[in-house]
Amino acid sequence: MVEKKAFVTGHPIAHSRSPKIHGYWLNTYGIDGSYHAIDVAPADFPEFLSSLQANGYQGGNVTIPHKEVAFARVERRDEAAEMIGAVNMLWLDDGVLWGGNSDWIGFAGNLDEHAPGWDRNSPAVVLGAGGASRAVIHALKVRGINDIRIVNRTLARAQELAGRFGAGVSAHGAVGDLLGDAGLLINTTALGMHGDETLAADPACLPAHAIVADIVYVPLETPLLAAARARNLKTVDGLGMLLHQAVPGFERWFGKRPEITAELRQMIVADILAKRKVANDGRQMMIVLGLTGSIGMGKSTTAKMFVDAGVPVHDSDETVHRLYAGKAAPLVEAAFPGTTVSGVVDRTKLGARVIGNAAALKTLEAIVHPLVRADADAFLARHRAAAAPLVVLDIPLLFETGGRNRVDKVVVVTAPADIQRARVLARPDMSEEKLAAILAKQVPDAEKRRQADFVIDTGEGMDAARTAVGAIIAELSGR
Repeated sequence: MVEKKAFVTGHPIAHSRSPKIHGYWLNTYGIDGSYHAIDVAPADFPEFLSSLQANGYQGGNVTIPHKEVAFARVERRDEAAEMIGAVNMLWLDDGVLWGGNSDWIGFAGNLDEHAPGWDRNSPAVVLGAGGASRAVIHALKVRGINDIRIVNRTLARAQELAGRFGAGVSAHGAVGDLLGDAGLLINTTALGMHGDETLAADPACLPAHAIVADIVYVPLETPLLAAARARNLKTVDGLGMLLHQAVPGFERWFGKRPEITAELRQMIVADILAKRKVANDGRQMMIVLGLTGSIGMGKSTTAKMFVDAGVPVHDSDETVHRLYAGKAAPLVEAAFPGTTVSGVVDRTKLGARVIGNAAALKTLEAIVHPLVRADADAFLARHRAAAAPLVVLDIPLLFETGGRNRVDKVVVVTAPADIQRARVLARPDMSEEKLAAILAKQVPDAEKRRQADFVIDTGEGMDAARTAVGAIIAELSGR
């Protein structure tokens, strides 16, 4: 008998828990089969798809960053994939490569298990307008919920999604007064509502019968769910969605419809806890991701991508601007008289005093760096108290200032030298000499990349960078 083979593919993919889930079922039912995680870079994905039959695969799962490419490359798609616009499940049928989407089944099945009757709780408020929200909205529509309100940091994306699903789905710029009559509140953002007032949904505004669900499962109890539970509202965590979405694929590839047991759930929970950074009391500790990159590499744009994904970001440059209009202004004026105007540091005047003057620059750094560090520490304290699983410190000179010791992981934003040069020289008052002087004071890009845990190449385009951001969030979130 030929062994049946399936897989999960993404880039990166080592964090995936799908092999544990499918491996558990293969062992439980005594099936001669295998299910492995396969890391496939985006450039290699089309060739990977074309070789499935030759390599003996029945099919497999697809995750970040390949879902949309799989959607475009398969020969046929099921109705859910067509509506959602993404494929997370592949199978071969008489040599034809099919693509389907079981994420919506995972969402609905999770609520069916843990909050029976949830589909009678209308209207629904959905936080976020990314790929996961499409699966959630499809599930809501299939189950007859026709008043769906999408809230997203970028209103245009919420409007686009509302247009995709048509009647009964509306877009909103902020939560506002949407919760007073809501029967369902669903968070589909990567990490919840930390640091984003647009998505700051307070469960205290919900009626007593409301159900609050979060697709995030690391941590199992997000701040949103904790706040809802404190109000005695029914809550549903995101782990069940992962488990339930795996059922259709296993049945299709291995011919047996598996059951989601308490033992399976506990096995995955144990794996989550084993791989999370935890404190002495067993609580999850926040992961601090350092974001850095040389001038012109696209770091600020990348930081915004993390913000758009729901990850709190502390921006050192923005903090300096704020300090120059506040705490730092009198200190800078005392050290460099005449460099402030109406109590605000004039950066042009200050630049004229410190650029090219090593001693003056050292004096300025002695004023500003401790203030920026204190602001960052306060940022970390706030989000640690709110149980944020992941935050970003955007530190331009992370390696140069010893910032590597302040973070758990580092992502370096890079781009080819010619692209970097073109970007920088397009800035006002920039010259070849200034660029050379700036780069001379920075750790070389190649060395930064060598020391990085993650690298994002913005030279490949913003869509590729956004996909890379999503993959990093997925890996650090354990999803």
